[in-house]
Amino acid sequence: MSRPLARRAVTTGTLGAVAAGSRTAAGIGLAALHSGGNAFDAVVSAALAETVALPSKCGLAGDVVALVRRAGKDTPSSLIALGGAAAGLYAAAEAQDWRVAPTGGLSVGVPGAPAGYDALASYGRLGRERLVAPARALAERGIIWSPLTELLAHESAELLRSHQPQGCVFAPASGPRAAGEVVRLPRMAHLLEAFADLGADLFHGDLGRTVAERVARAGGVLTVEDLRSVEVLEEPALRTTSARGPLWATRAPTYGAALADALGGRDADELTPAVVADSLARQSRGEPVGAEGTSTVAAADAEGNAVVLVHSNSFPQFGSGLVVEDLDLVLSNRAGRGFTFRADHPNAPTPGRRPLTTLHAWGMPTAEGDGGWLLGATPGGEQQVPWNVGLLQHLLRHGTAEAALGDALVTPRFQLSGDGSVRREGEDLPHLTARSSHTLVRWSPDRVAAAADPRWDAAAVAA
Repeated sequence: MSRPLARRAVTTGTLGAVAAGSRTAAGIGLAALHSGGNAFDAVVSAALAETVALPSKCGLAGDVVALVRRAGKDTPSSLIALGGAAAGLYAAAEAQDWRVAPTGGLSVGVPGAPAGYDALASYGRLGRERLVAPARALAERGIIWSPLTELLAHESAELLRSHQPQGCVFAPASGPRAAGEVVRLPRMAHLLEAFADLGADLFHGDLGRTVAERVARAGGVLTVEDLRSVEVLEEPALRTTSARGPLWATRAPTYGAALADALGGRDADELTPAVVADSLARQSRGEPVGAEGTSTVAAADAEGNAVVLVHSNSFPQFGSGLVVEDLDLVLSNRAGRGFTFRADHPNAPTPGRRPLTTLHAWGMPTAEGDGGWLLGATPGGEQQVPWNVGLLQHLLRHGTAEAALGDALVTPRFQLSGDGSVRREGEDLPHLTARSSHTLVRWSPDRVAAAADPRWDAAAVAA
């Protein structure tokens, strides 16, 4: 079974290629390339479509992390659009003896996503209005409630009911939505239209006041001033040396450092679960979790641009559990899940500090001597590092040719548990049931390829 899946996971073209956590979004990204856009247009158009198609995972109230390789550049850059701690969060946490719930009002993070999408769109050619249009139309027509979204809504039903007892568009009071149902999101369409006009300033005015009022009703401290504080950090990516040469990853506060620490200077056979656990322990809060509050999109074009984007409402799904119903907007819980609520901790929520985030992306030159690049990422909370290491371990052994990408995607994953135990697909887990969902793009001078994990709903397209 795995060999046919491996072949279907990879697609190749000469114009460009896109991989996304949503089939619909991947197609929308490819349409941007056909419209004369580049890889940045494709990745932003697809990502905005995912904010509609995958509302439990990502949205305009979430965060964006990306690894960016611009045509003609020798090294990639790390782009991080992650809001810092609200000015009042430290005092509020201290006042309740640091017992802050991972969901609810105090958990809501300052959204970095509008600034992140806007920054990436500035490297494109089509402009925000064109990039937003397919996502806005999708929200107006309605999404098909997928089996995966049905599952995630079921897993979050109690969380959503606790904060919206009267029901909301994602969890109606009349009962859960069924897979196959058409769900229209007209208020999200209006929000996307506002993003087309305002870009990074989306929540700097009336829309920000709407968000802040919803958070305040739930006991949070987020203000419009906090919403205006986001800065996009773009700098040279973090470099390490793998068994096949250099590898780059996104910088702090992402878990790119943990990935680089695990891979640095080690042969493929040395990349054991124990090594990964040690690297995570040096980086993280020590709380391995599975997650479905994140998605990834990757794109490359014939000019040599390549980008992989990770965007997230945090985790496990539906973020904080708060929905701004006037906007069909799920609020993230990056603050509640990302910060360490202890006064003396370097990851404490001091005003403006960015929290640690498991989000990260990576890139490397291809191993075949064709002058190419390979970029990738996966959702998965703290399992992102184990799953990325597992995929890269295969590539370090077998190279980065297109066929190897498919084989790497279906290679069994391992994941770590909080008690230190290791679970493996095909042993403790059924085959191909880890919630990884890798997206990859490979660029070389005469062709581009994209690859998508076959485990869930990801898809890859090319032209």
